[in-house]
Order: sequence, then C-alpha cells, then structure tokens
Amino acid sequence: MMMPLMDGPATIRALQQMNPNVCVIAASGLAAHDHVAQATSLGVKHFLPKPYSAQTLLKVLREVLPLGL
Repeated sequence: MMMPLMDGPATIRALQQMNPNVCVIAASGLAAHDHVAQATSLGVKHFLPKPYSAQTLLKVLREVLPLGL
C-alpha cells in the first residue's frame, strides 16, 4: 500500500480503470487497519499483512484465481 511515486490506492484505481474486473491482493506492513479500510473502500477483498508466509499467499491466490489456470 505504501510505494514511492504511486501509492497503493492510486495503483488500485489505475488498475481498475484498465480492467474493472481486476482482482487485487493488497499487502502492507504498516498500520494494517488503516490500509485495510482504504483498500476495502476501493473494492479490494483480500489483504495480506506483512510479514506473511508462502502458505498464506498460496491460500489467498487459490481463493482469487479461477479454477483451471
């Protein structure tokens, strides 16, 4: 959610303009509660607080990606 030049919310909005059906998995290591609320308000359904394990990431990817990929 915190990046130089273009922060997470700006990136999410830009991606949504390119593809309204884009699935976003947001991640942040800072003040997770504030970032979760911000991401949720943009329609993000999955948020990973850092640090997260490979197992946690794979679980979320299974939830987000369509079957058969």
